[in-house]
Amino acid sequence: MRLTKPSFRVVAISTVVTGLVACAAVQMTPTWEAWSSASNPATSYETLQEVIYDPAGAVISAGHASLIGSGQDTLVVMKHTTNGAPIWRTVVDLGAGTYNRPWASTLGTDGSIYLVTETTLIKFTSNGTESWRRNISTLINGDAALRDVEISGNRLYVAGRDLYVFDLSGALTNTVAQIAPLWDVAITTNGIYTAGTGQVRRYTTNLAPVWKYALPVVQNPPADMAIANDSTVYVATFNSTPQDSAYLTRINSNGTQVWSKLFADPDASSYQLSGIPNVELLPDGNVVFGVSQQPTRIINIINASNGTVKTSNKQTTGLIDEMVVDSKGGIYVVGNNKPQKFDNTATLLATGTMPSTADISSGGLAVTADSIYVGAGLFKNNDMKMYVSRYANQ
Repeated sequence: MRLTKPSFRVVAISTVVTGLVACAAVQMTPTWEAWSSASNPATSYETLQEVIYDPAGAVISAGHASLIGSGQDTLVVMKHTTNGAPIWRTVVDLGAGTYNRPWASTLGTDGSIYLVTETTLIKFTSNGTESWRRNISTLINGDAALRDVEISGNRLYVAGRDLYVFDLSGALTNTVAQIAPLWDVAITTNGIYTAGTGQVRRYTTNLAPVWKYALPVVQNPPADMAIANDSTVYVATFNSTPQDSAYLTRINSNGTQVWSKLFADPDASSYQLSGIPNVELLPDGNVVFGVSQQPTRIINIINASNGTVKTSNKQTTGLIDEMVVDSKGGIYVVGNNKPQKFDNTATLLATGTMPSTADISSGGLAVTADSIYVGAGLFKNNDMKMYVSRYANQ
């Protein structure tokens, strides 16, 4: 398919509205906190990356513990009640030399938990027992580079070096080859979508190719997608030229680019870690686009029709490790030790407090109508430990 000529424009954030009334923002404190350690905290460095709300009435979190000086990692999965009481904790060693950081997770209808690390897809029952694991790196005899997992019906879709499809018993049923590593997979009633390294593809629900799109500018692997009801795709991609910049691109249901906008480095004066750009749809038809580089995070509200920035809010509260939008247009972000809530105009509503310094690359988030659940790695008595907390959603 021939694509229309792309039009790129650097968005000058300073020219858009940055309305923020500091005195209007609420300071949130946790209603409960739970600390955990997989082993001797004096000899391990432990953080959380994933948080899932279980509608059965629980909070699931996942992270990893690194044994200092050994290069040995273990995967840790925990379940708490919605009041913060521990239910179970499972610690799994996926093998020597294996990086066990969880990159993504999803919940089955029976409460089963599916996680991917760099190399492995693993299933746990609702009571924390490991059901099975599949080391995809071993299966393909190479680096699987797993980054995302989604469940649809009785199939698991795993984004990595290629798109891997498993049944719920762990049998590999399909592999869809990709020309570059994936970072995101999305499933809708209209099809299956993948993104990574500047490449976006749409398939039918039976994995027959529909269209493919390649951003004309070379991109790094990180990508994030939001799919509208009419099959419009909004894809956020990260690239290093210009340094730490990002693109937000709209692609119509036929695979044709509608617009693509370049966003400059969120913090040109910082040489610290950059966050992966995040994109979500808002109920009012706008798009929210989050970019970050420690210690700066920027929330942009985007006009979906033309890609212009309607409002923007710049905060010096740390990376965005995860962003969630609720049904009323509330925008939630987590990263560093400052979870925040914004409204659909990017006005800051609330900032959460945490008791100590966080690992800036940690952070998980789950939101319900009355609760905000946050996971991270925090220092406690000079040791980095796993931390889960709840804030009232108000």
